[in-house]
Amino acid sequence: MIKYTPRPRTPGFTLIELLIVVAIIGILAAIAVPNFLNAQIKAKVARTYSDIRSICMAFDLYNLDNNGYPFFGGTAWGSDSIYRCLTTPIAYMSSIPLDNFLNERVGDQPQHNHAYYYPAWNVKEVVKAGWTWGCPGVCNAVRSGSVMLVLSSGPDRHEDIATQAEGILPYSVTNGLVSNGDIYRFTPGTQSDQ
Repeated sequence: MIKYTPRPRTPGFTLIELLIVVAIIGILAAIAVPNFLNAQIKAKVARTYSDIRSICMAFDLYNLDNNGYPFFGGTAWGSDSIYRCLTTPIAYMSSIPLDNFLNERVGDQPQHNHAYYYPAWNVKEVVKAGWTWGCPGVCNAVRSGSVMLVLSSGPDRHEDIATQAEGILPYSVTNGLVSNGDIYRFTPGTQSDQ
């Protein structure tokens, strides 16, 4: 008679243990992926604040050298004229940054060579010409001494200035990362996050 000897049990995972591990990995992935996407939006928002601050500093430097902020007539913004004075003949900036949100908008077609830059206006001249765009917020800023306005549509990719009762709807991360509002800065003056 042959004696049966059971093989020693090798360590391994049971089906229940494997299911638990898969469930934990799924939960971690469900937490990590949205946080990664939110981190990308936060980085673009931070970059936008930095870009706008740099552009406004360049406008301030231009003002110091030329005893005035750039204005080339008209009430519409135009980076083809306004931004050109920041890079030539004196380089207040080496290059003008593109709007982090505007240049990725689906279906956005460049109609001019300035289509993807941050819009910039000499709002003092615009208000003086009688244009009420963005007022009373823009008008109040001009009365407080602001001259230039640099703007980004923000994560919602919709320009909210002039569509509000106050004229300006500032972007605030406390309303959600992709919320209404524009990221902007008046110079001399303050930024919309202050």
